[in-house]
Formats: sequence, C-alpha cells, structure tokens
Amino acid sequence: MRSCSLLALLAAGLAANSAFAQDAAVTSPEPEHASGSPVANDLHDQDRLCRDNWLAVWRFRDCRWRGPEMTLGLDLGASVMNESGPFGFDHGVGAATEAGPAWGLRFGVEFFPWLAIEARYAGMYNAARPTASPAGRVGFLTTGGELVARVIAPLPFVHPYLFGGGGYYDNALMGASSAKAGSVFTSSSEPGVALGIGLDVPLTWHLSVGAEATYHFLIGERFSSVTANGIDGGDLSTFKAVLRVRL
Repeated sequence: MRSCSLLALLAAGLAANSAFAQDAAVTSPEPEHASGSPVANDLHDQDRLCRDNWLAVWRFRDCRWRGPEMTLGLDLGASVMNESGPFGFDHGVGAATEAGPAWGLRFGVEFFPWLAIEARYAGMYNAARPTASPAGRVGFLTTGGELVARVIAPLPFVHPYLFGGGGYYDNALMGASSAKAGSVFTSSSEPGVALGIGLDVPLTWHLSVGAEATYHFLIGERFSSVTANGIDGGDLSTFKAVLRVRL
C-alpha cells in the first residue's frame, strides 16, 4: 500500500509540472526580433518617423541608415566659358563669349550618409560676342555626360559637400552656315574633369534643394583654329540650383 501511495504522489507531481509547462509556453512573449512583436513595431514606427520628419534623424540617435538610397535630380542655372581657372572669365574663349543658361539631370546612389555617386547629364549654351562673329550670331551648345563622387558632411540642417569626377563634352558651334563660316570659332569635343562644391538642404526625407558650383576642366579642347588671339582654349563653369528626390 505504501509503494502504491508513493507512485500516486509521483504521478500527480509529474502531471502538475507538465500542465505548468504548457501554460508557460502559451503565455510566453514572442522573441523580440519576431515580426509583429512590440519591439519590431516600435522600430518600424521609429523608422517611419525618421523618414517623415527629417529633424527626427537628429532627435533620435537610434535612427538607422537604410541605404543605399537612389536619388533623381534636376538642376538649372548659368554657365560661363573661361580659361586659366574657374573664374578666368576674361581669358581664352571666355573673353569672346557671353554667359548663358545651364541645365541638367542626374541619377545617384547614396551608399552612406556621407558618400554618393552620381551620373549626370549637363547642358549649356554660350553665345559668341559680335567681335568674334562678325558675319552673324553663333554660340556653343554644350552637352556632356559626367560620373562624379560626392563626399557629404551630414550636418543637422544643411549638407555641404565636395565632388569630383570625369566626363565627356561635345561643344557644337550653332548658327547659320554663313555666320559660322565668318566666325573664328569651331566645334570641339573632348574629355574633361568636373570639380565642385555644393550645399544640400533637406526639406523632408524624400526632397531636398540646394546650390552647386562646378568647374569643368576640358582636356585637349580647340575652340578656334586661330591661336594668335588666345581664344582657342578654354573651360566651363556652371552655377546651378539643384532639386533632388530620394526614391
């Protein structure tokens, strides 16, 4: 009888432990990394806050970079031809041309908050001064493609940056046939180096505006067959407003 009582007590204890384990398994919380858990929902809400309000990126230190991010951009401004540096407007071809419009498109990839790569299309037009084109009005229509790297300072309210890269430029002399025949200018196509500075101001996570200055150093250019007047060589400088959209 004593052995039977001991066996009955042991069986009752095992049954109680099994029931407690089942209850614990049902009521235990999900792992923190599981989808739909409170922690995961908090992280999702925090990421959404960071994207919806760019100031939140600086209020919450736990905001995480989700890159790489793709961007599209549009730029519009002014262009000037020059020589002997980005501000040599009265030297070389710059002395015989006028300032004109500049425009462009760009596609970029932001690998980190401080580093981005951009492929750019650059367009500009610079008319020749009458002294260099006595037979009629002509001008240079420039189209170019560039690949540049941007190094960005991700400060709280503005993002200044430096950039540099290479490209290829086609400077086509535009105008009537008689005007081009009476001009000292000729078309020229050549590679070049693009160097510049910029300032980006985020409005939201997806939208920013800014300004940019670029010096396009041309290699092997020949804008005129007449070398005595010194206008056969030259470079380009552009000053633009930039609109970027982060996709």
